[in-house]
Amino acid sequence: MVGTIIVGGGKSNRFGEDKISYLIDGKPLIYYTALPFIKSNFIDEIVIVLSKDNYKKIKKYFENLKKIRDVIIGGEERKDSVINGLECFLNSNIDKVLIHDGARPIVRLELINEIVYKIDDKKCIVPVIAATETIKFIKNKKIKTLNRDFLYITQTPQGFPYPKIYYLYKKYENKKLFDDSMVFELDNKEIELINGDLSNIKVTYNNDMIEVINFIQKNEDRYRI
Repeated sequence: MVGTIIVGGGKSNRFGEDKISYLIDGKPLIYYTALPFIKSNFIDEIVIVLSKDNYKKIKKYFENLKKIRDVIIGGEERKDSVINGLECFLNSNIDKVLIHDGARPIVRLELINEIVYKIDDKKCIVPVIAATETIKFIKNKKIKTLNRDFLYITQTPQGFPYPKIYYLYKKYENKKLFDDSMVFELDNKEIELINGDLSNIKVTYNNDMIEVINFIQKNEDRYRI
């Protein structure tokens, strides 16, 4: 069985307000993020992770949706929220799990299904897109230009064998983690990179939300269950 954790417990500092609960046609952003996973024939159960502040106002939107195993409150940091989500599957038959950002509602079914198909008990699957702009590394006022030929931007969902990702998250929970696959890096485990999707944006700034709203309103059938 395949589980999904949709993580929406962040603080939305760069957006200026809680983007996860931002209403689009009467439904919060994270509701639209969950719909492609609900519609996928490859996904069996879903856990929604929310912050303490948005839990009460968002939980009601998931109460009667199929595949929703639980709606829970996350932790202080994203990694704590992911661990809370992973623990919801401890007493289940889940053997594969996808972890997805709650602020990425334009995720294609084809990408979800490809990731599920490619997961095995030894490796995780990470969608990436090649960096197209020059990136400067700046530390202590020193600047270094990085070769973008070797730079990639990671996306979600990322897919994992369930027992291994839970074990590694617990093993490295005191480390500073930048994405979920980083625990596989730290443990020298196999990571398979696949082509991501340019449209699979993460809502970070107001312009991103405008793009997402336009997409959802122009693709109503994609978000109808």
